[in-house]
Formats: sequence, C-alpha cells, structure tokens
Amino acid sequence: WQLVESGATALDGSFPVNMSGGVLSSNPIGASGLLRFAEAALQVRGMAGEHQVDGARVAVAQAYGASAQYFSMWVVGASLDPFG
Repeated sequence: WQLVESGATALDGSFPVNMSGGVLSSNPIGASGLLRFAEAALQVRGMAGEHQVDGARVAVAQAYGASAQYFSMWVVGASLDPFG
C-alpha cells in the first residue's frame, strides 16, 4: 500500500504495475491470462501505446483461472540477457 500511495506503481513511477488495467478493464473468459502475457510482450517491445513504460526491458505477468486448474507466470525481456 505504501508503494501505491507514494506513486511508485504509477506509469511514471519507479515500479510501474498493471499498466493495461488488468481484468478491471477486460476479462474475457479463458483469454485473460493470454492478455497479461501480450501486455508484457508489448511493454518490452516498446509497442504498448499510451500506457508504455519508458525504457521497459523486463516484464512479469501472471494469471490463474478455472478453479485452480492453471497458474501461469511469465518473465519476458527485450533481449536474451535483459539484465546485462
């Protein structure tokens, strides 16, 4: 809560979170996990439009669904060594 209140999780903050709005913006049954991955990929490719995080090189996305039938987490990077 302190990160949120301080503005760190905002688009221009030091730790931007949920730039697409997550399932508050849309929640297509069966595809919401794929949308989280797509947003992460768009961010590191510099293609996220109005909610692009400047200089994004690494993004994390997670999803779960269908009464615990699946849990997924992705870490995507702009290169094979995004931390290097």
